[in-house]
Amino acid sequence: MVDQNDRSARLPVRALYYATDGEHHWWLLPTELNDLTKQAIAVAVDRGWMVNRGDSVKLTAAGRDLIRRG
Repeated sequence: MVDQNDRSARLPVRALYYATDGEHHWWLLPTELNDLTKQAIAVAVDRGWMVNRGDSVKLTAAGRDLIRRG
């Protein structure tokens, strides 16, 4: 079963996948993210689905595979 943190973390992973056409590109984050989005990104990073360098994020191979698998 997928927990709520996991479910929330999949949303920015999916959004980034479609925004970058599934490519391995850095994406600049908006400057004013709400706390829920920040938390979801942190969980996605902890799960190994994204890499965060402060002002931008990119998908890992695991993140791309997560979305491709559905």
